[in-house]
Amino acid sequence: MKSIFFFGLLLGLTLSSCAAYQPKSNQEANNSQSPLSIVQAHLRAVEQGDWETANSYLAADYAMKMKGMPPWVSIKKANALNIHKARKQAFSDFKFNEVVELEQNNQVKVAIYLTGTHDGLLDYPASLKVPKTDPTHKTIDLPAEYFVYAVEEDKIVNVYGEIPDGHGPTALIQQLELDQ
Repeated sequence: MKSIFFFGLLLGLTLSSCAAYQPKSNQEANNSQSPLSIVQAHLRAVEQGDWETANSYLAADYAMKMKGMPPWVSIKKANALNIHKARKQAFSDFKFNEVVELEQNNQVKVAIYLTGTHDGLLDYPASLKVPKTDPTHKTIDLPAEYFVYAVEEDKIVNVYGEIPDGHGPTALIQQLELDQ
């Protein structure tokens, strides 16, 4: 009976720690700049490959979740820029081409439409199942991926992403005509 109680307590603590981010009012978030300006400055730094500046916009306790990830898994600050670094290596001119869909309290929802020319080694993390590929010199214009950024104290604290079926890596592979 004791073990059931402790299992239940452990499960409850685990699930509560995996709860979705709770938005804050502008006043509670304590931002001196608009959340949109913080997000856009971060995205411009990533596009330029200015990793130090891009990283400076992320909070120490930054976490990113993607639709479909187990609730206990998130991408932390130490690994937050890895996919961007791989993308910059493969597409030196890539752009996010974000479209702001919603600004509310301390959150910003954007649709990202990645474009670029494949002029470098494409070497994405294996989990994305994109084949390692030498430059094809083809251009990409990917369909929308959606991200909700939460900003507190002028730092991005949380990102939730959703890549619709057929978008993201799947669309990238199709547009570059890569064998899977």
